Amino acid sequence: MTFNLKKTCATLLSVPILSLSLFAGISFASAQAKELTIPSNQGTLTSNVWRATTATSSGNTLQWDWQVSAVYSGTKTVSSIRTSWSSTASLRNSAQISMGVSADGASAGGGSSWASTTTVLKYWENSNGTKSSDWRSNIVIGPSVDYRSGTIVTTNTAKVKLSSDPKYYEISAGV
Repeated sequence: MTFNLKKTCATLLSVPILSLSLFAGISFASAQAKELTIPSNQGTLTSNVWRATTATSSGNTLQWDWQVSAVYSGTKTVSSIRTSWSSTASLRNSAQISMGVSADGASAGGGSSWASTTTVLKYWENSNGTKSSDWRSNIVIGPSVDYRSGTIVTTNTAKVKLSSDPKYYEISAGV
């Protein structure tokens, strides 16, 4: 068996180029996972939030995919678990922001000055013993010219009630 250094180097050098091509067209995301340790060794609650880093343009709007979740890790029985989300952006001239959930939209209010504008807080709750709750959709801002670039913020609050504990526990994450 002979070893051909030239051929081996050429093969190795082609691998990163191939790997990079696999990511062509993929929009990378901002994400955060914040964990809360529940007292008395009852487990942990994690708030997860994910949002596409770069908006896609559609007509006169900008759009970002997003996803949130609340996850309980532990051996206790869950009475209820909730994930609650909202987004804020700097808008002007009656521009609107929505997270793709019924009646959650907000408007900048009509002035030409930039205004911090937040969607209506929405949530999804499971009370069937499951240990997680999640939701995903897309943020839409329009018209795009009335959005101040780089100001989008998405937050998620995870909240859990364990059957063995009278308290609610919650933790927030944001990107």
